[in-house]
Amino acid sequence: MVGNVCPHKPQKKHSGLINHICLYVCMRTCLVCDLYADISDDDLDRIVADIQNLYPNSGYRMMHVDRVRESLRRVDPQGTQQRALSLRTLRRRQYSVIAPNAMWHIDGNHKLIMWRFVVHGGIDGFSRMIVYLKAATRNSASVVLLSFIEAVNRFGLPSRVRSDKGRENVDVAYFMVSNLGENRQSHITGRSVHNQRIERLWRDVYQHVLDLFSCLFLDLEAEGTLNPDNEKHLFSLYWSFLPQLQRHLEFFQEAWNNHKLRTAGNQSPLQLWTRFQDIQDPYQVDDDYGVDWEGPHSCEEEGVNIPEVQLTRELTNEEIAILPNPDVPFLHAVQIYHDTVNVINQLMS
Repeated sequence: MVGNVCPHKPQKKHSGLINHICLYVCMRTCLVCDLYADISDDDLDRIVADIQNLYPNSGYRMMHVDRVRESLRRVDPQGTQQRALSLRTLRRRQYSVIAPNAMWHIDGNHKLIMWRFVVHGGIDGFSRMIVYLKAATRNSASVVLLSFIEAVNRFGLPSRVRSDKGRENVDVAYFMVSNLGENRQSHITGRSVHNQRIERLWRDVYQHVLDLFSCLFLDLEAEGTLNPDNEKHLFSLYWSFLPQLQRHLEFFQEAWNNHKLRTAGNQSPLQLWTRFQDIQDPYQVDDDYGVDWEGPHSCEEEGVNIPEVQLTRELTNEEIAILPNPDVPFLHAVQIYHDTVNVINQLMS
């Protein structure tokens, strides 16, 4: 059939190929209806055996389904069984938190660690509502606890909290056990790979907020006006951009909490959190409670230490008062940074 000339398309000399549409037209013209070869099972087994020797990892999905599947089982029964076992994926449990405030997931994001910024965050596991996003220049337990308590005052005390084993979470763990008691898994710790609920959130936080600041800081470095090893530059960066970063995080939090979730009937996280408040959380749970088995894994280290910025001396209240006002639109933040660097250089000279 390949030797026939297709009247519907110019032929390429020595190509040896034919368009599949032209082939079907020629088959209909020649009244050829059988798409499969008339071959015995013994001959088929020999052909399959030859192919199997060349491509041992190719199963029946690469071939015509019915007869070849049976042939492959006859020719290579052991390989067929091994491939079947390799295709069996582990069937993991689904995320099982059943109520708002039943489980909060807390974590720190270190995408801006090069400039000693950290973002502390918490999310309600059931509704996926963000309970806090806080920009900070320290990765300490006291900073995490303060952010956590502010969220508790706003949304109520969660029944349980899941975090990694970083030292910055120890004060939250003590707070939970002190308020809710021992032997009930009030604070569950594990590896970051078990805290995927908030890892999903970090991807969006980076895309919509942190990437903007990362690119901006890299541009400042490229133009030679920011050196991350210069304490005066970092102090000026904090003064100028920490309020901007926090403002962006708050805008993102509000937008996130009110956006529709396709997998939740187009309800928003805030709607889910409000609607299902009356559901009771189970009293006894295990260490796997709140693990989102299908979520992304974290590649960040746990317990990252961020050294504090140290100027050659502490600024007085009068000196702080003459620093440029950082409460400006984002477009003017770079100029505020440059002005702050100039003032700090004068004060420290």
